[in-house]
Amino acid sequence: MRMNTTPIRTLLALVSIAAVATGCVTAKPNETEAGAATAAAPAPAVSMAPAVVAAVDRPDDWCDRYPDSFECEDASAKATTSDDWCARYPDSFVCKEEVASGQTSSEDWCARYPDSFVCKDEAPVPAISAYVVQAGDHLWGIASQPKVYGDPYQWPLLFKRNRPDINDADLIYPGQMIQIERDLSDFQVQEAINHARTRGAWALGVVEGSDLRYLQAAGASDASNATTEQAAAMIAQAGAEVKAAKAASAVWRILDPAIGGSAVPLDKALKAAQKQLDAGDAPEAFRLAQRVSESAQLGIAQAAQQANAGPTYN
Repeated sequence: MRMNTTPIRTLLALVSIAAVATGCVTAKPNETEAGAATAAAPAPAVSMAPAVVAAVDRPDDWCDRYPDSFECEDASAKATTSDDWCARYPDSFVCKEEVASGQTSSEDWCARYPDSFVCKDEAPVPAISAYVVQAGDHLWGIASQPKVYGDPYQWPLLFKRNRPDINDADLIYPGQMIQIERDLSDFQVQEAINHARTRGAWALGVVEGSDLRYLQAAGASDASNATTEQAAAMIAQAGAEVKAAKAASAVWRILDPAIGGSAVPLDKALKAAQKQLDAGDAPEAFRLAQRVSESAQLGIAQAAQQANAGPTYN
């Protein structure tokens, strides 16, 4: 009996193929194969970044339609070709700052913005001719006020002008009227400043010798350097003060070599000063009129003290 071997052969062939396939899968790779496996590219990393949304393209006429948009303003302010920026936006800080710092050629800035702090000048402080002393005042502080001298070191000028009313430069009283001398020469101002800087400490109730020396030197220099106009002004001032002294019943006389060897009334001494001025001697006329002025002021102050004096009991 003969068997058909064809199905058996087919079955054996399938078994052999399965065995070979199993051996290839489980077989240990050789060195070449291992190296190739090690050098293989790694798996791609997982990205955790958020998705990027593409910006929407703006139309070409965006800035024409929306000129006030911040994108258009920034671009125009930074662009070097936007020559009409300041014409379109004159109030822009870019234009204001550049003009204020002189970086642009806009010479009409003050015409366009007259109220700008750059264009405004400081308003001058009006000068005064007299000042009433307030509580807490002192000559240093009064002289420092812009309406007086604007310089505290010029206080000796106040002391010199008001010498009949101020015995001690360190001691003034509320209610006192301080006369402010104007039209001073540079020499007179510098003379006062030099004294103030070298005078020393303040001491209440003590008339410093340096103050008296300053008054003497300043009076002599004022007279020696007086012009015809200054002498005429001093004579006019002395004349007004003589009238005030008469009204206050302050009768004074002065002795002076220019008017002889005897004491004469103030009005007669003033006439002598006018004669000196008419003769062309302005310094002598100024000196004599200054003496008359000081005497008249002292007489007025003395009359006021006597009028306000109370009775005394011994």
